[in-house]
Amino acid sequence: MNRLALSACAGALLSGLLLAAPAEAAFYRHGGGKITPAEHAAIARSQHQLNLIKAKAWADGRVTPWERARIALAQSRHNALVYRVSHN
Repeated sequence: MNRLALSACAGALLSGLLLAAPAEAAFYRHGGGKITPAEHAAIARSQHQLNLIKAKAWADGRVTPWERARIALAQSRHNALVYRVSHN
């Protein structure tokens, strides 16, 4: 009975250590919270697309509700991308 309890405790301790190791290493995967060059390029592409949509909307000097909705959608997509990349 003692041997069973001791082996169960040792198994629980080892499994806890093995499961914690990848979680600790996840911080160092991308250089400590920095974004990779590919992620930086994706953010730049998204910002460029957003700027193009805004420029087309303001080309005639007026922004229609349809254009305003397109700008808001593009802005929310860009914000989501930036959040996803920076909190990865």
